Amino acid sequence: MSGCVMTEPTKPSILKYMVKQLENGEVNIVELKKNLEYTASLLEAVYIDETRQILDTEDELPEIRSDAVPSEVRDWLASTFTQQTRSSGRRSEEKPRFRSIVHAVQAGIFVERMFRRTYTAVGPNYSAAVVNSLKHLDLWDFDVFVLNRVSEDHALKTIVFELLTRHNLNSRFKIPVAFLMNFLDSLETGYGKYKNPYHNQIHAADVTQTVHCFLLRTGMVHCLNEIEILAILFAAAIHDFEHTGTTNSFHIQTK
Repeated sequence: MSGCVMTEPTKPSILKYMVKQLENGEVNIVELKKNLEYTASLLEAVYIDETRQILDTEDELPEIRSDAVPSEVRDWLASTFTQQTRSSGRRSEEKPRFRSIVHAVQAGIFVERMFRRTYTAVGPNYSAAVVNSLKHLDLWDFDVFVLNRVSEDHALKTIVFELLTRHNLNSRFKIPVAFLMNFLDSLETGYGKYKNPYHNQIHAADVTQTVHCFLLRTGMVHCLNEIEILAILFAAAIHDFEHTGTTNSFHIQTK
């Protein structure tokens, strides 16, 4: 795949070229991975844009006035759920047209369910040591230093991704995995910018886990909605981003 980086979402020829290279055994794995991740992100973005408003069954639906419902919809509901006879003036050939709408909605719901499962199933491949450490993530005496060691200095990235998944926030807010991982990489980079010995990514990971523990131990997790939980975890993760290790007074005095 050398020299072939996808830059536009409307180039199926590039995908065909990728397939051709696969068939010929001429694939550059690094470039292929980049293109596949980019393609997946585009598809996710398109899906979110097209279906978020109409297929998110967890959202509250606005009240619909009866006179705003098309007559064929009312007839179909009546004949389906109350066994009432459809209006005698309605032509039989109109039914397949409405049925096709029903099938489209059913297909959309199916895709939505598959989409949600994808967010909970796709993620980083953890080692056995990391998985074992994460088993204690809900406990007050969780050892963040152990996790940081077995995750090869990625405690923050590991904890944030795990907590967003456990609270079902990845799926609920349709956060593309590729975008989330890029954000977490940048987050850890920012915490290491000034090589702060205390306000670093381990400290941020510890605070984020502690906040999660507070939410569970106090029962507040049951009193907050999903956007509030997301905001709390997000705030904990970024609260000392690019901290210089000096106080506000120092910054003021040194301008």
